[in-house]
Amino acid sequence: MAVESGKDGKVLIGGTPVADITRWEFHKSAGVRKYASSSTAGFRKAVAGVKDGQGTIEFKWDAAAASPLVEGSGVTLLLYTNASEFFSVPAVIDNFRLSVDIDSGDISAVTAGFETNGAWTEPTLS
Repeated sequence: MAVESGKDGKVLIGGTPVADITRWEFHKSAGVRKYASSSTAGFRKAVAGVKDGQGTIEFKWDAAAASPLVEGSGVTLLLYTNASEFFSVPAVIDNFRLSVDIDSGDISAVTAGFETNGAWTEPTLS
């Protein structure tokens, strides 16, 4: 079993790198629904429902460059787990957050949230 370090992780839109990424998260769900019926013997059963996903991307701010992560924009995110494996995720940028440390003047964090927009592709195991 190979364990990933994440050091080669990156985010691309198409073939273009998205800023200087410091962290990304991708949360997937299957919308599980539970039910009970005359055939479940007093127990609830579960069935997978519609798949959904959302996540966040944290990156360093570059005031000289326009961010491709603009709220409301449709993108295809390539979320790399290592140098060659990635999720391909059609998404809509939902929100954009900028945090500033008033004391130092540093922009401490820039975060963009996204929601999936259709089916995504899982990484291919090599």
